[in-house]
Amino acid sequence: MSATARNTRALQLAARREQFLAAAERMFLKEGFAKTSVNAIVREAGGSLATLYAEFGTKEALFESVLSQRAARFFPETRPRPPTGACDAGAELRRLATHMLKRMLTEDALAVYRICVYEAPHFPGLRKAVLEVGIPGLLQGTARHLIDLAAVHALRIDDADLAASQFVALVQGQLVLMAACGEHIDARTRDRQIVNAVHAFLRLYPVCGGKRD
Repeated sequence: MSATARNTRALQLAARREQFLAAAERMFLKEGFAKTSVNAIVREAGGSLATLYAEFGTKEALFESVLSQRAARFFPETRPRPPTGACDAGAELRRLATHMLKRMLTEDALAVYRICVYEAPHFPGLRKAVLEVGIPGLLQGTARHLIDLAAVHALRIDDADLAASQFVALVQGQLVLMAACGEHIDARTRDRQIVNAVHAFLRLYPVCGGKRD
C-alpha cells in the first residue's frame, strides 16, 4: 500500500471514529448506557460493527472514549493566564466556578451524571471509565487553572490535585444532585453557590496578593 493510500485510509478511520463517538454520545445521553446498543450506534453512525469493535473493543471502552472527549471539552482549549502582580484571586476563582457550574448543570452533563451514579455500579467497565477517566479529567483541568493562579502568587497551593478536588466539591455542592433529580436551579441559587464556594476555598488556600474575595 502506498503512503498516499495509507494516509487516506488513516483519515477515513479517524473520521469514522469521530462519527462513532458522536453517535454514541447522543445515544448514551438520550437512552442511558444499558439501553444503548452498539448495533444502534452503528446504524446511527454508519460503518460496520466490526469496525466499531476494532476501534473501541467494548461498549464500556466506547463510553470511556466519550467521557475522555467530554472532559477535554469541559474547559476552553486556550485560557488567559491570570495577570502577574496584583491579581484578584476571588474574581478569577468566581469566573472559573461560574464556567464549571454552568457546564455541570447543562442537560447533557446531568445526563452523564445520572449514568455515572445510577448505572456505573452495575457495569464494572463503566465504573472503571468513570473513576479512571471521567472524574480525573475534570480534576486535572481544574488543577491546571489553580496552578496558573498559584504561579502568579495569587494563592498558596502546595497540592494542586487536592485543591482541585476540594474546589470541585465546593462548587457543585448539592446543586448537581438536586438538578439531576429534576429540581430547577435558578441563576440566583447558582450564583449564591459560587460565592459561598469561593469564600470557603479561600479560607483553605489564603491569598498571597490582591483581594481576598
